[in-house]
Amino acid sequence: MSQHREVSIHCWELTGDQALEDMVLGIDERAVRGNRITLSSEEFDASLALVVCRIGSNTFAHLAQVVGLYKGDASKIWDQSRGSGPPEGPAYEIKCISRIHRVPDELLGPEDPDGVALSHRVALMHYLLDMG
Repeated sequence: MSQHREVSIHCWELTGDQALEDMVLGIDERAVRGNRITLSSEEFDASLALVVCRIGSNTFAHLAQVVGLYKGDASKIWDQSRGSGPPEGPAYEIKCISRIHRVPDELLGPEDPDGVALSHRVALMHYLLDMG
């Protein structure tokens, strides 16, 4: 494992009516995909993933460590989804750290095009770690 002075917390947000289903399919295959996040191999061990989905007035999230590029066929992970699946983009292998939990609105901060506002990601990470 490489030595890093800081850890990056990236946020992947899944959207649509089947976002929670897409999140579960990703957990089952230990993968995340989408948004506009591109990581280099040097960033993997020091990158955490907040995977978030909003369904109506509820927000759900889980925490994972990004461990590398996904080695399988990422297009087959979400092909069983009733939705359109996550957006195109690189697929990464993840190691789940927490289960999926409903997130209180006050932890999310203001609306942000990248999912959870950068200023609120550490608080959400701690919440998910506390919840297990």
